[in-house]
Amino acid sequence: LTVAAFLLRALWSWLKRRARDPGAAAPLVARSRFHAADTAVFLFTVVATLSLLFTARLDVATNEWRTVIFVPALFYLAFRGIQPRQKEMWVILDAWVLGAVLVALIGLGQYATGSNLITAEGGLLRLRSIYGSPNNVALYLNRILPLLASMILLGQGQGRRRWLYGAAILPLGLALLLTFSKGGLLLGVPAGLLVVFWIWQKHNDRSPWPWTIAFIALGAAALFVASQVPALAQRLDLFGTTGVFRLNLWRASLEMIREHPLWGVGLDNFLYAYRGRYILAGAWQEPDLNHPHNLFLDFATRLGLFGVIAGGWLIWVLLCTLRRVLATVSERWLPVAAGLSGAMAAMLMHVLVDHSFFLVDLAFGFYMMIGTAVWLDNLPIGPKIPEQS
Repeated sequence: LTVAAFLLRALWSWLKRRARDPGAAAPLVARSRFHAADTAVFLFTVVATLSLLFTARLDVATNEWRTVIFVPALFYLAFRGIQPRQKEMWVILDAWVLGAVLVALIGLGQYATGSNLITAEGGLLRLRSIYGSPNNVALYLNRILPLLASMILLGQGQGRRRWLYGAAILPLGLALLLTFSKGGLLLGVPAGLLVVFWIWQKHNDRSPWPWTIAFIALGAAALFVASQVPALAQRLDLFGTTGVFRLNLWRASLEMIREHPLWGVGLDNFLYAYRGRYILAGAWQEPDLNHPHNLFLDFATRLGLFGVIAGGWLIWVLLCTLRRVLATVSERWLPVAAGLSGAMAAMLMHVLVDHSFFLVDLAFGFYMMIGTAVWLDNLPIGPKIPEQS
């Protein structure tokens, strides 16, 4: 619907221009500066589409293709085509943050009333909000928390927005904590916040090393204290039941890749291939896993070697774009660039042990990040007049 509205508006504007000046030759859609990310998104979409020719369960593959490949790509297309102005870009970012706050508040309300919770090892209650799994909550909120922290540290001159984003840290941080997601709390959150802190210190011409070492020591001490609580100790045990399942899952995934190296088993076909053929005897208690809990294995099992190349290039282009933007962006947009860099760090660390891209919210979130990074990269370089918040 958004793409249709975008195209209809472009058509209406084009017709009005033609009516005013019938001899003028104007494009239907205003051309934007070409970016390497455009090619990367297109290539990844093509590879995922071609994989449909090599999948066993076409019904589930086409559904995942529509929801996490094609429609998010349309979102990226509209994002690039609309070319939002700076004030409009803030509206988009504010809405993204507001959505995450609502997810957190729903989860906190459920936790307070004892509804829709997951009971983990040792009777530990885990928040899951609107999701089926607490880990999914952590995966999504991990992409927003660094932006909020960056706005507090680097958002001088942002007015009320700086403090509103800062206030949003409280519900998001508490919701993240109550997910008790090992990947989120031990990998994603520290990595995201550390990158934001590092950029903040460098921006102020201070060495980040002393504080970084202090934070690492503090984190290690907090982890030790938490491990003394019986319920938390079972959850934090890396060699417990969850760890054993992960190892067996990864071994089965490697065997799946060995037998389907080029195109994988297909989009959303992991579940059926895993429990039907590849599950190991040591993992029989958990046969209904639909992804391998690792970034590389997820792309390789779903889309094979071509998917790993296309997906890896997509991530690499985003990383290179953010690195370039951090060196050229204005003071006003530096918090966003730093926040996106922290979000990428959180994502890349968390997805070592969990879902990567192939969920609706994660796919849209990733294209939101890459679309925003490209938008920042296309801003004119040099001093800019600050806008009113």
